[in-house]
Amino acid sequence: ASETEAEQHNQPPPQHLLPRPLIIELPSEAAAAARAAAAGEGQDEAPTDAVAATLELEVQVDLVPAAPAQVAFENAAAEQYQHLPRPLVFEPAVDDVPADVRCASWRLAAEANNLAPWKAVPAGCAAHVRDYIAGAAYRSDLDLIARESTTYARAAPLRGDGRDAWVFDIDETLLSNLPYYAEHGYGLELFDHQKFDRWVERGEALAIPSSLKLYNEVRELGFKTFLLTGRSEGHLDITAENLKKQGFHDWDKLILREACDRKKTATVYKSEKRKAMEEEGYRILGNSGDQWSDLLGWSMSARSFKLPNPMYYIP
Repeated sequence: ASETEAEQHNQPPPQHLLPRPLIIELPSEAAAAARAAAAGEGQDEAPTDAVAATLELEVQVDLVPAAPAQVAFENAAAEQYQHLPRPLVFEPAVDDVPADVRCASWRLAAEANNLAPWKAVPAGCAAHVRDYIAGAAYRSDLDLIARESTTYARAAPLRGDGRDAWVFDIDETLLSNLPYYAEHGYGLELFDHQKFDRWVERGEALAIPSSLKLYNEVRELGFKTFLLTGRSEGHLDITAENLKKQGFHDWDKLILREACDRKKTATVYKSEKRKAMEEEGYRILGNSGDQWSDLLGWSMSARSFKLPNPMYYIP
């Protein structure tokens, strides 16, 4: 254990666990008599020091104990403090942790938004991210999130006035760009806007099957579907074509970045667009996205669903 932890273990119990002092309250008459006797009241002369030292008072005292609940609480807390085990803390060197374990911890921290902002997958974790994305675990995670989203959508209190909305991000939420990222190290390389734009213009992104199923069910339930993407407005036509080719149809709005949005973070840009939806009278009951910036900010939905994406981070 570190020196700091050792010092913490050796600290005395918290103040509220220390023994309570005995509180004696003198009734008013007894207190007055005590003061008079101590001051020599009613005597011709003040008592001598010797007399004062041996003066004994017979007074009635009332002991005011603590409330039973307080006593029980403090006794239990004190006993717990005495018996709490002191954990043995190991601090292994980073080299002692297997690479796969270390990378799994990194991926969890990234998904939980505890690493933000980060620019690229660590060099030692490229294989871990590749195996996760290309393997069964990623598909299983996507399927689970889609099922939970569907369960929520079915139980959501729609008012039937055409104003209940669900917002979807596009990249790594409805469409998968894995062919592109497979060629660029699954996030190991720093993001290159020009290269990615050339990929987008090919219109070859693939539907995420569980997301397509969720999208269709949300539509059937009566939600308005708004597709809110960070792609630029110059890619409107190819994006719409790509979506339709992959089975996504009949959305209510497809919103892309305009020129005035280019310098905004995704969090600000998407919050502003959601705010505009609310100002038009829509109630955002659901929101699905692979980035925290798809979900956070203001005008947030009643329920948000974060899809996994350890390949890149967008603020």
